[in-house]
Amino acid sequence: MDHHANARRLVAEAEQTSNPIRLFLLALDIRKELEAALAEKPDNAEVRLDLVRFFTVTPRVAGGDLDAARAHAAKLAQLDPPLGHFARGYMSYRSKDFGVARIELREAIRTTKSPSTRTLAMRWLGWLSQESQQWDDAFSIFEELGDPYEIARTSAFCSCRMAQGRVALDRHLKAKPDDKEAKKLREKFGVR
Repeated sequence: MDHHANARRLVAEAEQTSNPIRLFLLALDIRKELEAALAEKPDNAEVRLDLVRFFTVTPRVAGGDLDAARAHAAKLAQLDPPLGHFARGYMSYRSKDFGVARIELREAIRTTKSPSTRTLAMRWLGWLSQESQQWDDAFSIFEELGDPYEIARTSAFCSCRMAQGRVALDRHLKAKPDDKEAKKLREKFGVR
């Protein structure tokens, strides 16, 4: 059995449910599967990163544990230093320590040779820039990533660069015409 794949399947299910009892049960199963995957492959950086995410975002009552997240991030930093920076940036972002998050995410971007780690860190840095209202940084990041949806969201959030946001939203909806979240942005741009 591929425990890591099963854990990711369970995470996807958790993202689709709002039933608190089901979410609690899923959290228990996700943790069990991730720990089984780690027991099989203790040096698997992806499993460690998923454990960091799990322990960071899961409520304590359902198994969340910031000390465990920090321990996995420290081990991850030994296995893959740029991914370790990402993990520390992710945890800092989630705890609203934006200064540390920005430093760690930038270091992940600067030091990685992996395109997937670079993209992951840039995406989170872009979201951090949106949340901290550093609009120019957010636009720059999402332009570099070629992400028209996030360009449109940034424009909607700041009520700036509206023409650029409208063009980006149109481009995104041409590629993904069924995206319900993107369709909600239309009102912000005065499009019905």
